[in-house]
Amino acid sequence: MVAPARRYACHRPGGAGAIGGRRAMSVPNREQRPMFRVISTLLALLGLALASACAPQADGPPPATTAAPAPTASRETRATAADNQQAAALRRYGGAYTEGPAAAYVTRVGQQLVAANALGAGNWRFTVLNAPTVNAFATERGDVFVTRGLLAVLQDEAELASVMGHEMAHILARHAAQRRAQEARIYQTAIEVARSTRDPQLALAFAETELAQMRAYSRDQEFDADRIAIQLMTKAGYDSNAAVRALERLQEYNTLLARVLGLPPDVFERQTRFATHPRTIDRVEAARAEVAGNAGGRREPEAYLDALDGMLYGDTPQEGFARGRRFLHPQLGFAFEAPPGYTLLNNPQSVQARGPDNAFMMFACTRRRPEGNMIDAMRRLFPSIPLTDPRPLIINGFEAATGVTQRSVDSSDVDGRVVAISFPPGICTFLLVSRALGSASRAQEMFNATQTFRRISPAEAARARPRRLAIVTVKAGDTPERLAGRSPADDSHRLERFLVLNGLQAGDKLVPGQRVRVVVSE
Repeated sequence: MVAPARRYACHRPGGAGAIGGRRAMSVPNREQRPMFRVISTLLALLGLALASACAPQADGPPPATTAAPAPTASRETRATAADNQQAAALRRYGGAYTEGPAAAYVTRVGQQLVAANALGAGNWRFTVLNAPTVNAFATERGDVFVTRGLLAVLQDEAELASVMGHEMAHILARHAAQRRAQEARIYQTAIEVARSTRDPQLALAFAETELAQMRAYSRDQEFDADRIAIQLMTKAGYDSNAAVRALERLQEYNTLLARVLGLPPDVFERQTRFATHPRTIDRVEAARAEVAGNAGGRREPEAYLDALDGMLYGDTPQEGFARGRRFLHPQLGFAFEAPPGYTLLNNPQSVQARGPDNAFMMFACTRRRPEGNMIDAMRRLFPSIPLTDPRPLIINGFEAATGVTQRSVDSSDVDGRVVAISFPPGICTFLLVSRALGSASRAQEMFNATQTFRRISPAEAARARPRRLAIVTVKAGDTPERLAGRSPADDSHRLERFLVLNGLQAGDKLVPGQRVRVVVSE
């Protein structure tokens, strides 16, 4: 799974309503209309996709934050809202991950933080989410979530405690409530400015200025949460330097993903974090200053590895598998292949492929098919897009249709194409975006890739298996290259992934008896 470290690294605090989802491709009976709104917006604003070099979406665009009830609301109202936030988090992130010892282990670490800081044991719940994304977040009630993707990147219990402490700190400091109050004030004042001046542009300028200040305030909240987390973990007896190391792990993980996507690390981080968050490197430096002079404390790396042994890694059958250039969904029963030189990303809202020259593909499915023939259905799915040259197609026995559009962006023409394929009970859609000048070959190779969409046999679906983390003891003669070679061959970054998952740097030597993580096929 290729998705950047999110909430702890780059996603603002808030309730579960602010969370990007993980199951857009996973539930056959769930309609994906939000994805089509994303695609429609992208096609209507093609410049956005190319101006950002078709930036990968970590969890898809987050929906608006679900406001928690006011403090004066009844206890029943607050409880219902909290239950809804928890349910939304589980739904968006594939449910709770309950295999093996990981869930109980995370709960134990959280309870230790609670007990050591006298936070009230009944006020907190800890859950591992069945998602490969690197993410952690919390709801205002005290539901703290970490993904199994995050567990795979951290190196010991102390680092986990620092991440969980960061999320707990947002709750203790009431950061989300403060942010909502600011948003409400800005909204109300902007309305009053518009009414009194009858000048919408002036009101908009005011709102933009105020929102810029709020983003700076949100960045301060992140530093504040880091500081509080260090206090929480230190009281629980953990090595406070783990706060620095945890942030460095996330920085290394995002550097790996930037390399996979062929982007400079600084560009990648700008494209995959919100303006409300400081750069990870700035947080590392601040955390290092905070823990300066502190020494000692426990780390528990062996217990941490025990909890991870056999844990699911990467995509699940419910979400479909991105394997090299090939995407295969064993439960929905289809597959397709991106062109050579393209990188697949199995995102929550879609499957994306980024290619040379800013060529970009996006794929998603909806459960329901609009009425009419395929051309009519395609137009109904994208009502705001002026598709020209619409024509019917047959793709490996499936009814299909295609249409094109073009926009001028920065004095350069940008081509877009939609390919809609009937896949009962709904429709699967490819969006293709490329610069018009000199990109005819890119447009053609992407269109050819849509023709690889096909139904897979039950036997082929059965052969598609998930991957897991195996904890391996290093033997004499083992090297990072040799152990990384045990991972599936379709991962062209096996060595880099092995280094990141084990907190190693290029050139590091392994020691016999050392325990390391290796990604293996089930």
